[in-house]
Amino acid sequence: MGSKYFQGVMMRYAAGVAGIIVTFGNFVACGSQLYQVSVKEDFSPSEQVKAANPEMENPDSTLYGIHAPSGWKELPIRFQFGKDMNQEQKVHFLAAIKTWEWAVGKNLFEYLGTHEQTNGDTFVDLYSSLTDEVNGQYLDANWVKTKKPNYVLATTIWNNGPDYSLITKADIRFNEEHYIIGNSLTNFATDTKEVVDMQSLALHELGHFLGLAHVDAEVDSLSIMNPSLFIGEGLTSRRLSRGDIDRIQLVYGCEGNSCDVDALLEEAEDMYSNEAFEKTAALWLDSNAPSLRAH
Repeated sequence: MGSKYFQGVMMRYAAGVAGIIVTFGNFVACGSQLYQVSVKEDFSPSEQVKAANPEMENPDSTLYGIHAPSGWKELPIRFQFGKDMNQEQKVHFLAAIKTWEWAVGKNLFEYLGTHEQTNGDTFVDLYSSLTDEVNGQYLDANWVKTKKPNYVLATTIWNNGPDYSLITKADIRFNEEHYIIGNSLTNFATDTKEVVDMQSLALHELGHFLGLAHVDAEVDSLSIMNPSLFIGEGLTSRRLSRGDIDRIQLVYGCEGNSCDVDALLEEAEDMYSNEAFEKTAALWLDSNAPSLRAH
């Protein structure tokens, strides 16, 4: 790419790396740079959430890495895309959904199309998107309104039920102002924006959306829920670890072949190499059906 471009890339990220560790409120915000950068303090659950699952931060507990042990109050989870999400972004987001559904062997989501005339910039701030009845996936081209640092890739926010072990409503907000969010295997960076793989980012954020918390790399180095993410051209993290599967099954159970995690992991190689999740996601989007099972 040339030394001038390389110097420009490094200058773009120096400030972000210097200030990357920051504590937020009761939501998830994850950011990293051209390589894998740890963001260990971007998830600060409220005292009520901690009370609902005091074992969430105990690596020796089976409930470690779970912020909502009871999952969603109602299944399937109805969701919509914001009006500015393009076809590629939608397909890779849906592929991330299909990956989590594959892990439990059942449909967790119901696709309801586009939230017409609405995107992240429609809302006055970060949390106002929680006041409607839509579980939305939005692009924010005016990230400053979220009052989050520029380097933050995306933010998952949610409402809990009365006992804080249930999720009743959630949104994901993607930082489109400062990043190119799409397929990192085909998209290219610009002088001002780095590429972030939508499927990888969505897989992580959907983990939070479904009730999972961060998992330290020392506990499970392969977990998609590690508080870090590879970003940049050609960099992806589109796989679940055994621990990810175990944790999501603790919350939502399992059906059929998915209950045999060893067999599931063997099947995973074919699923990933054949792009089964992406193909099913594309069919799902084209059919405009509420749900579609990955095969």
